[in-house]
Amino acid sequence: MVELDRLDREYGVGAMPGTSTPAPRKPRRQTGAALPGLLVTAVILTAVVALSPTENFRTIRQLAGFGNARLGDVPSVAEGEGSYAFTATQRGSKQPVAYDPCRIIEVAVNPEGAPENYDELVDTAIDRTGDATGLAFRRIGTTDDRDFTRRTSAIASRPPVLVAWATPEEVPDLEGDIAGIGGSAAVDMGTGRMRYVTGIVVLDAGTFGDFEDDEQPFAQAIVDHEFGHLVGLDHVDDPHELMNGANVGVTTYGPGDREGLARLGGVDC
Repeated sequence: MVELDRLDREYGVGAMPGTSTPAPRKPRRQTGAALPGLLVTAVILTAVVALSPTENFRTIRQLAGFGNARLGDVPSVAEGEGSYAFTATQRGSKQPVAYDPCRIIEVAVNPEGAPENYDELVDTAIDRTGDATGLAFRRIGTTDDRDFTRRTSAIASRPPVLVAWATPEEVPDLEGDIAGIGGSAAVDMGTGRMRYVTGIVVLDAGTFGDFEDDEQPFAQAIVDHEFGHLVGLDHVDDPHELMNGANVGVTTYGPGDREGLARLGGVDC
């Protein structure tokens, strides 16, 4: 734990871009939350018959290629033992905006600038986040896609989630002490209910190039943290949670993180 604390003092996990936090010893070593503008509204289906909204929503799902069977089990977690917050909630309620648990979340990885063990980092984050939510992820391979802004303008076509490593010159949100950013774009299916459909996780190439072999748990914590943002968790002040904005040595999801992730995976299809 002493070593984790030292790593945290050097690398810090977790300031949202634009917030004020104590300066770390090295630059670009904190993680950011959702990219500004990723949560957008795009009405992609407008012809909803008001006389039978439930039946028509089911029909819309079928036409759009959605199933009606949950793909994974929602994990059973203890409630009230930690802290969590959602990036966005449904209009007029406390229910979180989330991915559809009846649809596979496809993930593509751009390996340019990535560390040698990027496969392990991404696969572990997918496994941990999938287990904690019950959401189904599928890696579809690598990609040369580096158009990080396209996901706010082409979300109706549902591009896969993009995981990539970049520099601050390419992604200005990585400027300063930010080690990674993550978030998802949502659409309104015409029912007033928002749904995440794609997103990005962008990690600072310089930060990951600096990690030594014995520091890999902390590198993994950054990727897991950003996957937490990807599926809908926001920063919290609780130092016992991985989603804390200024991490103090936590390298796995905490009790509040897990409760929030289970709620995100427990939404209706």
